[in-house]
Amino acid sequence: MNRLAASLIGAAGIVLWASETTFVTYTTGIPPLQTVAIAFFFAAALSPAVWFFTKSHPLAAFRQPLRVWALTVVSLVGYHACIYYATQKAPPAAAALLQGTTPLMIVLGSALLPGERLRWWHILGTTLGLLGVLILVDTGGQATTYEGAVFYLSLIGIAAALWGLYSVVTRTQAEVPTSALGWFYAASALVSFVAHLGLEEWAQPNVTEWSAMAALGILPMGLAIYFWDHGLKRGDIQALGAFSYVEPFIGAVLVALFTSAAFDTSLLWSGALVVGGAVIASAGLFRQDSPSIPALENAYVSASAGYAFNSVDTSRTVNGDNLTADFNAHTPFGRVEGGYCGETPVAISRPMRHSKVQAFLCPATLRRRRDLAPSPPTTTPTQRQR
Repeated sequence: MNRLAASLIGAAGIVLWASETTFVTYTTGIPPLQTVAIAFFFAAALSPAVWFFTKSHPLAAFRQPLRVWALTVVSLVGYHACIYYATQKAPPAAAALLQGTTPLMIVLGSALLPGERLRWWHILGTTLGLLGVLILVDTGGQATTYEGAVFYLSLIGIAAALWGLYSVVTRTQAEVPTSALGWFYAASALVSFVAHLGLEEWAQPNVTEWSAMAALGILPMGLAIYFWDHGLKRGDIQALGAFSYVEPFIGAVLVALFTSAAFDTSLLWSGALVVGGAVIASAGLFRQDSPSIPALENAYVSASAGYAFNSVDTSRTVNGDNLTADFNAHTPFGRVEGGYCGETPVAISRPMRHSKVQAFLCPATLRRRRDLAPSPPTTTPTQRQR
């Protein structure tokens, strides 16, 4: 029950994270590092209340090794600065897809931790969540040219990898109390402000922007990370990683409700997949230890995802006139495959039977483009006998 409670607390942090996109839409006039610095200042202001409720020592953070300080501060500042800066200028579809790979990295990376094991329900739940994110990305895709897209997408990819690494490594630092985050927030605010003075110009926030940055610091950058840290250290890290797929879905709903964005019914399909995947991936929290079931132990799930950027520019001179044309398209795509292998004893021989199901995500842009060749058909695995 302690593990379940910790996992539920971590899941609450993920739900709070979903409000980040909505609040950021009100701070687009503020430089990214300035936004991060001010938000972390408000997050650090929560420290006295956290110390009071958790009965923790205020100086616990200063007892931690330098490597813990470096890992936490660099991860907090690096992730939020890159995300806030790049998502304003990167292609929306690709940006959302790259951020959606963080939960996958957490689930797979956690299998390497001591005492952890990657089970079939973790893989299945994570795969369903990834498929839901792919659908969410496809419905919001835009075939528009973005100057410097490769650079901004690289920043988002680095941020996603950094946060995934931080989340996995945090699991190995159970001795670091969650209440120590308050001082890490303060250090992150100081580092961000110094970087802001060297790289950006101060922009005077209005009342709405101050309120949005305060909300960012208190909710997604403050309480959410407190809850997330506790869940990672005491709960089921693989279930939390898969549940993280719920964040972009809830975030899209909040943006549609509180901004001028339109509410698309396709969000319901995406939500069913990401929430269903999170429930499946959390099965281990409600499962008592029992002998394994051969049919389930032999289950397998595989998935593939990608993102295509097609760009063609032409220029020719006809009768003295220079004619130019360009074509740009951003296309996400993915595939999910699953099945099971079972064994039926027959006398001395043990024939192997194999079954498989497939699901394909085929965006309309792929179906309409004749210049993009269709994916080759997948062959059914050959039956084997022993």
